[in-house]
Amino acid sequence: MSLWYLDYNGDSWEGICNVLLGTKYGTDYQPIGDKGGDLGLDGLNLRAGTAYQAYGQEPDNKDPVSGVRKKIGTDLKKLQLNESDIAAIIGSKKIRSWALLLNKEIPHNDLHRYAKQKETEVKSWDLSIIDPDFQVCIQTPSFLETEWLEYRKRRDDRIEVTVEDQPVPGLAVLQQHENFKLVYEKFRVITDNDEEAEQLAYFELKNFLENSIQLSEIQRREPDFFSQIEEIRSDIENDAEQGSIAVGSWNSFSHVKTTLEARLNAVVGSRLGTKTLSRIRKYTIADWLVRCPLRFKRKRSLQ
Repeated sequence: MSLWYLDYNGDSWEGICNVLLGTKYGTDYQPIGDKGGDLGLDGLNLRAGTAYQAYGQEPDNKDPVSGVRKKIGTDLKKLQLNESDIAAIIGSKKIRSWALLLNKEIPHNDLHRYAKQKETEVKSWDLSIIDPDFQVCIQTPSFLETEWLEYRKRRDDRIEVTVEDQPVPGLAVLQQHENFKLVYEKFRVITDNDEEAEQLAYFELKNFLENSIQLSEIQRREPDFFSQIEEIRSDIENDAEQGSIAVGSWNSFSHVKTTLEARLNAVVGSRLGTKTLSRIRKYTIADWLVRCPLRFKRKRSLQ
């Protein structure tokens, strides 16, 4: 078995487990977020009656056995504390098993005995959401190995996310758009030509509207890949905001665009289809112009 799981811990392990469980069970798998409160489970296979909780232990953990014991005990207790909230999610179904998804091999066999003890304890609570044959188990990364190999192949293949072209109105109509003035004023600092600034603003806002659906579709279809793109965008936005304090010029603007394109190409270019990469590049630059508080200064004329 490969050691793919060594790349994941903490939230990243929870995230990849959700992706792989979705691959494993399809529509039978329901991720459970913690926005409304931590219920002691990250996801459910309602058809099988299995609750999953990911535990991505940090590699420098000095006492991995105690860490696993604490995780099992703490999260199983949450089933009791959140019985009514969980019941609202699963309806008439019962939880037949609770599985801890560990990002390493099981550090000690005593943990199996501990899991059995907690299993007996949970059944003694006589919860409405728990099946009489309830079980607690610990799963190692091999449980999701097949799904990981499929995920890696899909990830390593060039991704081409096709979307329908979005209709965009002409300049006269788009000038009334709420974002047109924002982009126009930034270009007006770069050029003294009103008509040129209008055309540049129209071109970028057109890119913004035409290609926004591309990123939305990647978020829906390739959530793990989407997060990498967002990280690049965030880094570039911070650099661009600092760089915009410099004197406004076409060279300054072009430098930021070139930097953005270079980073996108370096990190995701080899994994995206040509058309998808082009759409993301166009949208990211346009989105930067719409949202970022650029502070280009006008050049001062020599007296």
